Amino acid sequence: MIPTPPVLTPDAILALATDAGSAANARKLATPGRWPVLNAVAGALWGQCQGSGQEPYLTGVDLSGPVGKCSCPSRKFPCKHVLALLLLRATQPGAFGAEALPGSLETWRAGRAQRSGAKAAGQAGQREEGAGVEAPGEGASPLPAADPAAQAKRRAARERKVSDGLEALQTFLVDLIRDGLAHAPARPYSDWDTQAARLVDAQAPGAARLVRQIPGHLGDPAALLAHLSRLYLLTEAWPRRDALSGPEQADLRSALGFPLDRAAVLERPGVPARWLVAGQATVQEETLSTRRTWLCAEPHTALLLDFAPPGRPLLPPLPTGQRVQAEVCFAPGAFPQRGVLHGEAPTPAPAPDLPPGVTLDILLDRHGAALALNPWLERSAHVVGPVWLIPGEPWRVQDAGGSLPLGGGERARLTLLAVGGGQPVTLFGEWDGAALLPLSLLSGDVLLPLPAVEEA
Repeated sequence: MIPTPPVLTPDAILALATDAGSAANARKLATPGRWPVLNAVAGALWGQCQGSGQEPYLTGVDLSGPVGKCSCPSRKFPCKHVLALLLLRATQPGAFGAEALPGSLETWRAGRAQRSGAKAAGQAGQREEGAGVEAPGEGASPLPAADPAAQAKRRAARERKVSDGLEALQTFLVDLIRDGLAHAPARPYSDWDTQAARLVDAQAPGAARLVRQIPGHLGDPAALLAHLSRLYLLTEAWPRRDALSGPEQADLRSALGFPLDRAAVLERPGVPARWLVAGQATVQEETLSTRRTWLCAEPHTALLLDFAPPGRPLLPPLPTGQRVQAEVCFAPGAFPQRGVLHGEAPTPAPAPDLPPGVTLDILLDRHGAALALNPWLERSAHVVGPVWLIPGEPWRVQDAGGSLPLGGGERARLTLLAVGGGQPVTLFGEWDGAALLPLSLLSGDVLLPLPAVEEA
């Protein structure tokens, strides 16, 4: 199977910048008006950006890296033109045409493919820039081996930027608490947006995302305090990261937005099984569509994530209620949950043997145990039931031990009510600490997917 190039979010793209100036300049250039030529072909982007000189700069990106090449004189890798081209593709895919690569970029890309093949055959001698962009020049010529010292220097530089960003975030949070949470709703939105932008510049897009979520909690002081506590914990954990275990460091880096190294994950020992596709949720977060797919194979539960920028569809989904014969490799973490699928072969027949449902008390115990291992865990998935549905504001699910708020859209809740017919139901859903989001419903021997949920 040909691996699909990862889809980068604007935050992830800006995190590739070598400094705040490059990120800011890339944002300014990420408008179609600055690019008289914009094209996207299979696995690559290219365009011409008019700079201060007479001739426009020729910029190309090989999405398999992503790796970029630009004719501008900048010695920053990636340069602002490469970053802007990636940003444009992520935010305005409709602005791109489909003209083939110019000869120079085609030669450069062919050279990369050639070197990649040689590397796969065990031949050393290739260099890839740590930030994913090659220098201008003869890209097809043999490159020296990677310099571990240079890589360590780049890694240290990024970690210093993250440290600076989190130090500023901690000051911001302390000031916020000192002023009193009652005054937080009166702050202008620019306060949150500015702080989030600074964290993007500091190459901590995960923390930036959490800051942008603060306004959504302003109406609930308890939820606001819990959310701010998670952010503050990031600022306390990062300076002490060397004292954490490997899995704990992986959780911390994931929460801060360090990208997942899929190749490294696929090299880890996997779990081969006939995985049940238990449920899916598609959400819209800012400019990105995200689909969460949950797989179950006792005693494991795996979360697969797919992303798509605006105007582009997500990959075809796995069929909820059926099984796939596959190996799932889990990303490192104290509570391994996110997985990467390694090969698949859907079986046509439904396979409703869902794990037994648990009570609501057990759900809370399991979620709490997971949070004790990874305090930045956003959600966990469970089979719950039998439970009663209690319509109201909000809807609730209830069993003999108590009740919990039921989330999801009205269509999903009414479907639950209609299929249940007034009887207790067993469902599969996500618990995020505030509400249970139903994703599928066990009806007889069939696992029914519930209507897709779109979140703001």
